Amino acid sequence: MVIDFEHHYIPVELGRRLGMDPTRKDAVRTADASIHSQLFDLTAQIGDMDRAGIDIAVQSCILGWDTTLENCQLLNDCTAKLQQDYPKRFVGFAHAPALEGAGLRELERAVSQLDLKGVTISSQINGLSLDAKEFTPFYDVIKRLDVPIFVHPALGPKGYDLMKDYMLPVILTREFDLGVAVTRLIAGGVVERYPDLRFVFAHFGGGLAGYKERISRSSYRFKLPQSFDDYFDRLYFDMAGFEGSLIALRCALAVIKPERMVFATDYPQNFNNSDPKQGKNIDGINVYIDEIRRLPLASQVKEDMLGGTAAKLLKLGV
Repeated sequence: MVIDFEHHYIPVELGRRLGMDPTRKDAVRTADASIHSQLFDLTAQIGDMDRAGIDIAVQSCILGWDTTLENCQLLNDCTAKLQQDYPKRFVGFAHAPALEGAGLRELERAVSQLDLKGVTISSQINGLSLDAKEFTPFYDVIKRLDVPIFVHPALGPKGYDLMKDYMLPVILTREFDLGVAVTRLIAGGVVERYPDLRFVFAHFGGGLAGYKERISRSSYRFKLPQSFDDYFDRLYFDMAGFEGSLIALRCALAVIKPERMVFATDYPQNFNNSDPKQGKNIDGINVYIDEIRRLPLASQVKEDMLGGTAAKLLKLGV
């Protein structure tokens, strides 16, 4: 069983509401996101999943982290229908403005009534990192709902004035902001106060593995009851964002326990290029899966990385 924990789509209804043409077959750049035709086309997505060896895709919407409550309500309704129409292929995350009371009520509706399998937020909201006191009502709600929180890179992270040109917000800033979010979540005591929350950070935590040891050795400054590593080992990380880089995977495994990793692709933002100079195509997913299965780990550990751990987090019963 292979479960893609970071797989994206846009409901046709939402795209049209936002003035997009879902019939276009070329990529369109809008603000900080590239809109690929596959984002709207579930038939095409299933075809690519079959070609890549993916059994179930966990859907989130690249337009859902920075939009209105009304748009999130439409998105959640469409995602619930997606689950009903394709019960063996797709499950979905709920989107809503996490710092608003109405947004929290929408998340409750999406999980309790629509049966969405988790909620998703970005690594910062309105310039606030995830340890800000304003997130307390959100964490209280998610604790009660008992679903995972998928943390995606903020599409336009604030606070990085020296990283605005050369397309650095897309290439580097978003990833670094994930590592900042992981660190602040621990340093700010959120993981201590909410030990049962299940956070899943995208893209190996933004490549945090490369400098996690430095943070750990300096974490005495945080004055926490337990060690940084103890808190870090409670978090989960998906394996997307690097187009199946074996170097990134090996680096992550040096500091992230394999039972805390879930397979992911970031499709169709990754693995969607026909020109190899621009990136990998859908067949690169097959290669990535094969490389994971060749890792010097126990077979069950690798199968859990590919799907078993995600199924438990999402309570899929498969």
